[in-house]
Amino acid sequence: FGEIQMERKERAGNALKRMKKDYVFRAFVFSALSFFVTVVFTGYNVFLWIVYRAVWNIGIAVYYALLSGIRAYVIFSERKYHRVQFGEEEKENKRKKLVFVQSIFLLVIDFALIAPISLMVLQKKPIAFSSIPAIATAAYTTCKIVIAVRNIVKIRKKRHLSLKILRTVSFVDALVSVLTLQYTLIITFGGGMDKDMFVLCAFSSFGIWVVLIGLSLKSLVRSIKLRQENCR
Repeated sequence: FGEIQMERKERAGNALKRMKKDYVFRAFVFSALSFFVTVVFTGYNVFLWIVYRAVWNIGIAVYYALLSGIRAYVIFSERKYHRVQFGEEEKENKRKKLVFVQSIFLLVIDFALIAPISLMVLQKKPIAFSSIPAIATAAYTTCKIVIAVRNIVKIRKKRHLSLKILRTVSFVDALVSVLTLQYTLIITFGGGMDKDMFVLCAFSSFGIWVVLIGLSLKSLVRSIKLRQENCR
């Protein structure tokens, strides 16, 4: 039993040392943690749907679940590459295919986001949200945006494709959190949707959706170029 404990401590120590030195490894560890946080937030929206019967919350929960699926797929794929011990060139080729799959999937779920956005904009029945969900959502959204923007800037010069995928997904996640915050604030403090709020909500939601589509298309174009390079 003592040997097992020592071995575990040694592994934990090695992992901490690697996290300090290896940016890519550290990024994947935090992406795994972010995955679990998003799963919890998905469950939180399901809970709000059950309590308040708000259809929008279950719609956004499905979106978050799909986004979590992309993140999990990338993390487990990268883990598989290291377990099988592919060569660097073979890993890079597989990552190029991963970028293509991720970009297609992102584009598909962007269109799936139309439903919750429409429900938010057309919401006419006020829901008695307390201030707690609004405060929790505001804090969650602020943290996500700050971290996502910082990470996007950090990896601009990095060439690790799986890492770029995860950072793109995190940025998309942060943008969708803005929609969640907008909806929660309107319902909690706005008393529903009047004419002016309807216009503001429609334009801001459409703007965020256009940015999401743009990110997905940019990712798709890049993935096609990478596949073409791979075929040469």
